[in-house]
Amino acid sequence: MPSYQTNSPARVCGNRNIRAALPPTGRLAGLLIGLTALTAPAIAVAQAETEEVVLDTVVLVTSASSIATSIQDAPASITVIDQSDIQAKGARDLKDVLRTVPGLNLTRGNDGNSQVSFRGLSSSRTLTLIDGKRISSRNTFARHYQGDLQIVPLDAIERIEVVRGPMSTLYGSDAMGGVINIITKKATDTWSGSLTTDFAFADENSTADSRSVTGFISGPLGQNLNLSAWGKLAEIEAPDEPYGYSSSASPLYTSNGTRTKTLGARLTWIPQEGMEWGAEAQASVDNYLGNPGEHDSNEVTKKSFGLTNEWQLGQGHLSSYLRHETSGNETWNSTSGAWNDPIDYDTTTLESRYTSQTSLTGRQLDYTIGGLVAHEKLNDPQTTSNALIEGSVNTAALYAEARLQATEALSLTTGLRMDHHERFGTHVTPRIYANYDFGNGLMLKGGYSQAFVAPDLRNLNPNYQMGSRGNGCKPYQGPCTIIGNPDLQPETSDNFEIGLNYQGERSSWEVTAFYNDVENMISARRTNDVAANGNPIFVRDNFDYGKTAGVEFGLDYDITNDLTWITSGTYIAKSEFKYGDFDTAYPMATTPKWNITTGLTWQANDRLNLSGEVTYVGKQAGYVVEEGLVVGSGEQASVPAGQNSKAYYLVNVAAAYDLNDMATLNVGIDNLFNDQPETDVSYRENGRLFTLGITTRF
Repeated sequence: MPSYQTNSPARVCGNRNIRAALPPTGRLAGLLIGLTALTAPAIAVAQAETEEVVLDTVVLVTSASSIATSIQDAPASITVIDQSDIQAKGARDLKDVLRTVPGLNLTRGNDGNSQVSFRGLSSSRTLTLIDGKRISSRNTFARHYQGDLQIVPLDAIERIEVVRGPMSTLYGSDAMGGVINIITKKATDTWSGSLTTDFAFADENSTADSRSVTGFISGPLGQNLNLSAWGKLAEIEAPDEPYGYSSSASPLYTSNGTRTKTLGARLTWIPQEGMEWGAEAQASVDNYLGNPGEHDSNEVTKKSFGLTNEWQLGQGHLSSYLRHETSGNETWNSTSGAWNDPIDYDTTTLESRYTSQTSLTGRQLDYTIGGLVAHEKLNDPQTTSNALIEGSVNTAALYAEARLQATEALSLTTGLRMDHHERFGTHVTPRIYANYDFGNGLMLKGGYSQAFVAPDLRNLNPNYQMGSRGNGCKPYQGPCTIIGNPDLQPETSDNFEIGLNYQGERSSWEVTAFYNDVENMISARRTNDVAANGNPIFVRDNFDYGKTAGVEFGLDYDITNDLTWITSGTYIAKSEFKYGDFDTAYPMATTPKWNITTGLTWQANDRLNLSGEVTYVGKQAGYVVEEGLVVGSGEQASVPAGQNSKAYYLVNVAAAYDLNDMATLNVGIDNLFNDQPETDVSYRENGRLFTLGITTRF
């Protein structure tokens, strides 16, 4: 939703915040003890302060709750990346800044594309939103999709709200791991804008040069009528040696270059105080480039249209939108020299929610009630069996959330969502969360929630076939052929988190523990049948369970008024799934056991900002190396594709120089020492990359 009612005055908040959570279960009790021991000195220091800390800047967020609230008061683990963070890093895309988010993993998969995952869960459990509305372009791909994070140009972004942990109560299916909500800039009453030109030059043949021009403009068209518009032209060349090359000297995926064109506009009309209407349209074309000298491999088109309404009704606020999105994915047929019939995916969504507040036993109660209806339609003629996979599904939901200020220090948030799926009937998702304010900037957070993921239209179709070189075949070694299963059941999970968060005048930190218990995990089961190409056939199935657990942490410390130290990290203590009679537990996702980013930002003078960061990508969590056994003997060992067997480091440095009040020059070097995972790992990071860009504002 574009906006929500503002909660009671926020206590504490900062530019970067990281919230936390811990699993109160038997085997994980040690994590809670360790967390207490780790934070006890900080508690003592915070409690010893004589005055409550109040920061000058208060950032209100809406992604973690239906009610706008400060980051520290939000009933979830949340990080905010605002426009100043993006500018300071000279970021060229969102992935450049997401590495600093605790609990988030960003590495290249075995198809050469980097994906975002949370807390040891797969990237398919991450939901991307734009202004609170889900986007579904990824559904035109069975795999190899290069992400939703390039849809909105950086110039048009006000901030990114990253919520770690399940948010199914507010957002429904696919929000099991976390949510990335891209908040765009609002219309302004005076004409203003920005234009950014970026170049990147590679000195390694596995990484390609790139260039882009992005822009944003906003201003009035007439009385109470404003326009916002944005655009992007960008190209990442196909590398001489695709990222997907492994020790076998053959590419796992041969296209990693892209050519992007995006144009969007929004009209905002305020006919009277307390009412706002909006109309928005966006269109983009992404061409996935083949190897040098070869034809483009894919052409992906995305179009969306939307109407929004914000209406202040007395003390409450009604927010509604109607949105239609259509996406298409054409693949090039080198034999016929023409495009194949496209994969099409259309979604239409109508959602409305009402937020207000009242008093309960003399205490403030903020509440939200909402509902939505959605229609999704798939047409996929590009399966390995050459069968047309088509179908549609209707879904609807009713949800409610309430936040009670139980005492001066304790607030309780409860939520309940009832989803109705045309095929799977009604599913209820509860959530409960507590915030306890110790005062002086110290907050204890913890909660329990459930989440569910409904099988998609492809995996439910018995005629659907997809080939996999290994990652989809786990816990067996690939290659294999995967077919759909109409008897699949939704995947559900129980999720716990608990943690401490501190916001001070010069520092802020957080430490969080989490535990996710997934039931009916959707994967693929090996059969005794063999496909026409000789590969074993796997059928989509619900595995017994999957479990992840770990600790997130973050620190933002102003060493001096001009020098800031930022650190964030994730430790995955458990990442495993089991199926049937297997004795061995295998990792759920290609997630490193340790993932730590630390860096410094130095405001050298009024014009120059210098920054540098080091990211440690550890060995694969739950790494498995065993000899394979004969099929049918009970257990088949595997090393799932993408596992990294040895840690590596990524070092980035950057400088931002204000040429004047209206222009900033950005230079940098990504992966300064050109470090990579082991050669037997089936993905590659970007090699050394020199970046140059300039942003002008008016």
